Amino acid sequence: MVRLRNWSHQWTSAQYGTTGLGCLLEQSIALTAADHAGPLIASDAAKHPLLRDHPLVTSGAKVHSFAGIAAFAEADESGLGEAVGVICALSHERREFGPQATALLESFAELMASLYAQHIDLYRHAHASKALEEDVETTRRLQRQFRQAERMAAIGSWRLSFDGNQISWSEGVYAIHELPVGEEVPFADAVDFFAPADRATVRTSIERAMETGESYDFEADFVGAKGTHKRVRVSGEVEIVHGQPTALVGVLQDVSDKHKLIQELEYRAQNDALTGLANRDRFTEKLAHVVRSTIESRAPLGVVLIDLDDLQSVNDNAGRAAADALLCRASAILRSNWLMGSFAARLSENQMVLLLQNDQHLTDLPSLLDRLAGELAAPIEYNGKAVPTGASLGATLLHEGGACSGNELLEHADRALYTAKRNRDARFHIACALACGDCEVSDNQDEPNAHRAFRAA
Repeated sequence: MVRLRNWSHQWTSAQYGTTGLGCLLEQSIALTAADHAGPLIASDAAKHPLLRDHPLVTSGAKVHSFAGIAAFAEADESGLGEAVGVICALSHERREFGPQATALLESFAELMASLYAQHIDLYRHAHASKALEEDVETTRRLQRQFRQAERMAAIGSWRLSFDGNQISWSEGVYAIHELPVGEEVPFADAVDFFAPADRATVRTSIERAMETGESYDFEADFVGAKGTHKRVRVSGEVEIVHGQPTALVGVLQDVSDKHKLIQELEYRAQNDALTGLANRDRFTEKLAHVVRSTIESRAPLGVVLIDLDDLQSVNDNAGRAAADALLCRASAILRSNWLMGSFAARLSENQMVLLLQNDQHLTDLPSLLDRLAGELAAPIEYNGKAVPTGASLGATLLHEGGACSGNELLEHADRALYTAKRNRDARFHIACALACGDCEVSDNQDEPNAHRAFRAA
């Protein structure tokens, strides 16, 4: 029989003429040979010092003769093998074992060791194959997860060799470019997907990274192969292999939605939600900047405050929607082509402001204000009815050599507006700012005199 063992039990692997299956190690007579050097042969087991006290020898089972030899597994680093089993023959009768029996046992032991070694190799191969299959499946799963993450984040990775001849893209990069996966795209053609204004930045960033190892990260405008305009984030850094730079690696991400959201939030933070005109905060920043540049360039500047006098009346009599329509019409007038180059803002519920820097506008300011007041005061059509409206304008000027602040200009324009509102026959009033010399003020009660007063200023 062939008996194998583990740390606590033995079991029969092959047998002839016996019925033994398995037992605890301490109950096994076969494994007595496992710790014996060379063949263990006993024609009379009752007289052999290793076998005579075994229950199978002393009991009614009466094993009279025994021949066995250990089968060893492959040797470890020390050169020693481990006895994993025994090849043995048991007899209830007395048997003599000659040299041929010994040689046969030794031959069987070598055969068993060889078979066992082959079994180990097959097991290792199967285990390695399974591990390889698991690794392959893990890699495939990670690739699927990576592709899914790329799609969800609208992102892709790329690699560019230092000689510029080899460029590789992930599926995410192809998706951003709107190209089939695997299509070869030369580096020069890849740069052409960026907006003309950003191509130089892309090339310069890549060249600097290759020369100095400096990484980069910026956003740029981009147009896909199907003509879709996008905003992308571009980042890259040097790949180091065995201490040597070999390529540039990086990511390309479609951030169009994020960019659009940021622009929308910035727009909402700087503009009036109803009219689309600049809000008070944006106007304050704009006015401070314009006043500084105007003083430095010694150019004229006009500030016009506009009050929609009948807004509350329109709201009370025709409803909120009519009042909103009046405000939207007023904002459209302030952005008309004939006022191109000016800057308009909404300061409060019914008050708007206009900054004038165009010489053509300022050369004949009374005519501009008269036209503007007339258009703003025209009745509006709402639900098929004409709704009367009105507007008052107060203007001030910062002439060459003037040094007023933005707040002072607004104060002068506010006084002019107050004067225009007090005088029911006037639609606008002009007041010069301080430090601009002695000058007249004018309104539109007497048009010829108004023009003369403005020219005198």
